[in-house]
Amino acid sequence: MLNGILYILNMLLLFALFLSYASSYISPDTFLWPVALLGLIYPFLLLINLLFTIYWLIRFKKHFWANIIIILLGYGHIQNLINIQEKESDTEAEFSVMSFNVRLFNAYNWIKKDDVKQEIIEYLNKESASILCLQEFYAPEELPKLNYPHSHIGLQSKRKSWRMATYSNFPIFKNGTVSISGERTNNVCIYSDIAIAGDSIRVYNVHLASNWFEKEDYEFLDRPSVEGAESIIERLKTSFFKRAKQVKAIKAHMSTSPYPIIMCGDFNDTPTSFSYKQLSEGLNDSFTNAGTGLGQTYNGKFPTLRIDYILHSPEFKINSFKTTEVYLSDHFPIVSTFN
Repeated sequence: MLNGILYILNMLLLFALFLSYASSYISPDTFLWPVALLGLIYPFLLLINLLFTIYWLIRFKKHFWANIIIILLGYGHIQNLINIQEKESDTEAEFSVMSFNVRLFNAYNWIKKDDVKQEIIEYLNKESASILCLQEFYAPEELPKLNYPHSHIGLQSKRKSWRMATYSNFPIFKNGTVSISGERTNNVCIYSDIAIAGDSIRVYNVHLASNWFEKEDYEFLDRPSVEGAESIIERLKTSFFKRAKQVKAIKAHMSTSPYPIIMCGDFNDTPTSFSYKQLSEGLNDSFTNAGTGLGQTYNGKFPTLRIDYILHSPEFKINSFKTTEVYLSDHFPIVSTFN
């Protein structure tokens, strides 16, 4: 009796896991948007079905084969979630790229600590990446004193102090903004054309639509309720729609780039998402090529989330990738080095 109930539950969860794979290919701005929710919880669906696999193996039940087959069908998603192959480079990196959502330099005192903004500035100057992409850049009075000779500060039309910023040790000879209709809520994509050692590259700095959870949405994690679940799902649905439209605009602009591309930013979406699939098409993911371990970049209430990325054209040879657990924002900074 117990095994029969567990078998039915397992089959339902396996079907949900299988559908989560489709979230990369189905645009959320269609009636099939609920599939995006399954993509978001893919890590949990994977874990539960792995536990079922172990259970059936221990019980010597052939049901484990269905779990193994469905799990292996999504092997590419597992690689995007956790990377166990460490890349070793035998050459010295020529330049480095950092992406970091600085969360408005803690302007609203989310971190109960003095001088967080100064700590962030000191950290960025110490790391001294060759190219630095900052999201949720906040400078209402004056720009922070970062040690870079070149910069592109992306102003916005509605909130002049909420910006995107790309700093570079190399000359920026052209820059611009890709309109993704999210400027009022700090969703922006800027690009900078940079000259490096006689070549030219285009660096995109992206911040896609946030989920904008309220305090009561986070409280749902401690005290689950039907109303709380409905609120979260509605907010996720809205942000899925926005990001789907935003990535299409960015993708169209990328297709016109005359130079190899490096794309940095906070996608606010996981590697199982439509947003990631669209933006990473034709590009390499620094984490999957050179990172190790769990790719988590968000350090808020939702664990395992990898929502910050450094993608690059195949012309770049990646040297290394790292996520630094610096608790100065609700995101961790990520760094890639290239040859």
